Amino acid sequence: MSLSSVTTLAITRDETHPAAELEFDNHRATWGRALVSVIPTEILAVYTASLGVAAGLATGEDPRAYLPFRFAWYAAWLVATPLIASLLYLRKAEQVRRDKVKADPGVTLLRAPWWTGLLRLETVAATVAAAAWFTAMPGSPWQAALSGGAFMLTSMSATTVGVLVVGVIAPLLTSPTSGLPRSAGDLAAPQADPQPDTDPSDPGDDDRPAVTA
Repeated sequence: MSLSSVTTLAITRDETHPAAELEFDNHRATWGRALVSVIPTEILAVYTASLGVAAGLATGEDPRAYLPFRFAWYAAWLVATPLIASLLYLRKAEQVRRDKVKADPGVTLLRAPWWTGLLRLETVAATVAAAAWFTAMPGSPWQAALSGGAFMLTSMSATTVGVLVVGVIAPLLTSPTSGLPRSAGDLAAPQADPQPDTDPSDPGDDDRPAVTA
């Protein structure tokens, strides 16, 4: 799938009532669908292609010649993955908010805070999946920095941890977001509590004389 798919899943979870069954892409949301959706294919494709270019430039030379670039590129995409996922989520959440305001002009809805997308389970799962791929793939900076055996252990460890973490998160993505407010569209502006009538001209029930038979 892609970051677009996983952020769409996040919005779908937000907009589905907690008591309803979650549907994603016109099908019931299952563990397998959620697991596939969190793999950021666009990020992996760009990272893999760029490392391939770097490896081609280093052909015939010391493999460590481009090691600083590889580690810098590795770190840059580790940071970029959650940021891109967060921005996509916020953009879609804002569209949901605008649609609700347009449908009901009398309602006031707040925008989601900028950090909301970073805390989403979907963002965490996509970042972990990307980190595991960046570490374990051929051409990884760790492959050039470590010996063959050490890189194999590092690759296996990264893959195992990535599968376990994403595997634990994926089932949580098959149900609507619990609790309210569930999304940016449900973040209604707080309303002032009604104030009691304090008009001094009104004596109130307690000050009125009792009526006797």
